[in-house]
Amino acid sequence: MLTKLLEKTLAVEPSGWVAGSGHLLLRASTGLMIFYIHGLHKQQGGLAYLQHGTPWKLAEEVAEMRFPAPVASALAATIVQFVCAPLIAMGLLTRLSAVLLTGTLSVAIWQNLLTGRDPQLAILYVLVMMSLVFLGGGKYSLDAWLITRGQTTQWFPARILERCRRSGAASDRSVQGSVTK
Repeated sequence: MLTKLLEKTLAVEPSGWVAGSGHLLLRASTGLMIFYIHGLHKQQGGLAYLQHGTPWKLAEEVAEMRFPAPVASALAATIVQFVCAPLIAMGLLTRLSAVLLTGTLSVAIWQNLLTGRDPQLAILYVLVMMSLVFLGGGKYSLDAWLITRGQTTQWFPARILERCRRSGAASDRSVQGSVTK
């Protein structure tokens, strides 16, 4: 009995419900943490800056990093964390959101190092996001649900890609037609 339990514990089943649940827990908790701890307060600070001219600590820190257009850079980081983090939590556009968050949070590591703060949390976020770039949303994600329902062809980004393919094929034919004339 003990050996059976040990075998089940050591078994690797990436498509099983236990692995899928672990993937869901990791993805959802990290996405919600980035949104609540980082994205939400940055969004509030950015709105206060834009509406009332209140000093925005993030924009000041980005300026100290000598980034061009520090306010625009701070706004971009805020939008990425505010929008992509909930998408990660839901498992929607997971890989794209993870790529954007990896870039943004990599800058956060640099920012923490320059200001003397501990970069461990930002490093951990980057590692999780990099993993999600490769793993995707997982079994229990909206990405997987859309694919299993066959909705990817009706889904907005897929429609855009299909139109681009069609217009590319049409322009290829027009180029071929003009060459033969």
